[in-house]
Amino acid sequence: MTKPKIIAQLVKYRSIRQYFVLMGAVSALSIPALAFMPSWVNAQQTPGGLRVTLKAADPGEKGTGKLGRAAAEAIARGPLVPRKAAAEAKAAANTAVKKAAASGALKAKPGDLAPVGGAAGAEGASSPAPLAPTVVAGLNTPGLGNPATNTSSPPDTTGAIGTTRYIQLVNSLAGIFNRTTGALIAGGTLNQLAGLNPSVFSFDPQIIWDAQTNRFYYVMVSIFSGTDNRLSFGFSRTASPTNLTTQWCHYTIAFGERFPDYPKLGDSRYFAIIAANNFDGFGPYLGSSVVAISKPPAGTFCPPATSFKSGESSFLVDANGNQVFTPVPSNQIDTWPVGYVITSTFGVPATALWFHNVGRNPANGFPVFGATGRRVNVDPYSVPPNATQPVVGQVLDTLDGRNTQAVQAIDPARGTFSFWTQHTIRSSPGGIASGVRWYELNPVSNPPTVLRDGTIQAEPFFLFNAAISPNRSVNSVQSLFGESFVIEYNVSGAAGIFPRIVAGSSVNGGALQFLLVRNGAGPYIDFTCPFAGTICRWGDYSGATPDPVALVGDNTALIWGTNQFSGVVDPSPSAANWVTRIFAVRP
Repeated sequence: MTKPKIIAQLVKYRSIRQYFVLMGAVSALSIPALAFMPSWVNAQQTPGGLRVTLKAADPGEKGTGKLGRAAAEAIARGPLVPRKAAAEAKAAANTAVKKAAASGALKAKPGDLAPVGGAAGAEGASSPAPLAPTVVAGLNTPGLGNPATNTSSPPDTTGAIGTTRYIQLVNSLAGIFNRTTGALIAGGTLNQLAGLNPSVFSFDPQIIWDAQTNRFYYVMVSIFSGTDNRLSFGFSRTASPTNLTTQWCHYTIAFGERFPDYPKLGDSRYFAIIAANNFDGFGPYLGSSVVAISKPPAGTFCPPATSFKSGESSFLVDANGNQVFTPVPSNQIDTWPVGYVITSTFGVPATALWFHNVGRNPANGFPVFGATGRRVNVDPYSVPPNATQPVVGQVLDTLDGRNTQAVQAIDPARGTFSFWTQHTIRSSPGGIASGVRWYELNPVSNPPTVLRDGTIQAEPFFLFNAAISPNRSVNSVQSLFGESFVIEYNVSGAAGIFPRIVAGSSVNGGALQFLLVRNGAGPYIDFTCPFAGTICRWGDYSGATPDPVALVGDNTALIWGTNQFSGVVDPSPSAANWVTRIFAVRP
């Protein structure tokens, strides 16, 4: 996506946010409203749910350059928010920040920044002394992106570590890195990775590593026209790709007029699992869905699109039949027959998250989807305010309280197949700033339970855009660790804290300790927020994954993270000034 096109869409669709607020009644849809939904909702079911139109990607097929209203809004403004209550909560949180700034409540010194994350030990278990995380020497290296050449904003940084490669994706770009040296082996565009024509709009990428099949898997949004929205999906032919084209298998999933916003990628033993929020091409929210696609057999060939066992659960609801929002499947490090997807509730403040199951029919191999979500009770959370910065009046987008990624693995200390996830929330019910809430959940039990959780906060500083991973290391010959975790996130604030990257870790149930990964060089502004008082697009997610190559005798495994920070001292309001980092952290 080029900068001029984004700016043109931003200007053309500047009033769409008001349109969504006016359409707030759409968010109240429930099961009885299905009669008024488009035909795809009530389509004939296959053994695996709705039919999925999966076909091989064709690099000769051009895009028209036209976008539906929902797609244009997502590109210009960020993840779509159909919840009227969330929009109102966001406005209230931002108003509270402005009042606090006027009263002097946000005044602080950089030395006052001292994040706390609460006790992390399991109930009834003794917690060891806190241990600070460390960044492994030589494994804190520049990622993709250059302020002099960036043409999109935000980067939406994500990545995954394999046995020989680290792959990082940002909006418009993909890179294959040597995991030992950090050297870039191959770089290119998202369309090259997806096997698509350069005229197609591709963005919102996701990447995971699967130790079971020894492959990387990707997904991204690809827009061919205003009525031809797709998800591009594929995987590496081997564990060690050296290019972004011939060493990958490329497919597309047709959504037609539906726009699949904010796609997330996970897996189970049997399936790659993709989830998204679906919007009508003209704007209104239709519901969230989950797509499951069987994993490829061993070999370096690309299977025919018709050979996959796939299906879609197209209208996710909670146990009461109410719509849920932003489904996030977990990247399973240990394999499990069932895949788990977490969603958030519509109402805010909320006290629940919801798990949705993706199983497999042993008779025919098709996916089987749970009929409704299963509730897990959590501490109250609400929509966070946008983050302030030193020097400038622009604020940074912190999203709307949605979960942004998940990793699942065995926790030997608890004997559970734990689901790790996080989201940015208002730091406390009456708090001023934003904080990061993290969870270790048990989705297998019925009902699901919270094993441990905490909220990392440092009032009056703003914490946001996190990713979490346990240190579970699994490869073809061994499985190690899993009791500790790392969470990385951004911090910004008016007291000289320019947008930076911080990592925290809990060792074997101990309290969280923190480490500065990369300091911000200056404030962040770009062409999405050229004027004081405007909202800068910041990353809609970051990445954290455990290293599959831990060695017997190591006391833990590394967690690899990637995120963005402000790397320019005096940023230009007409450029895209984000800088990314790839780093390996030892808990």
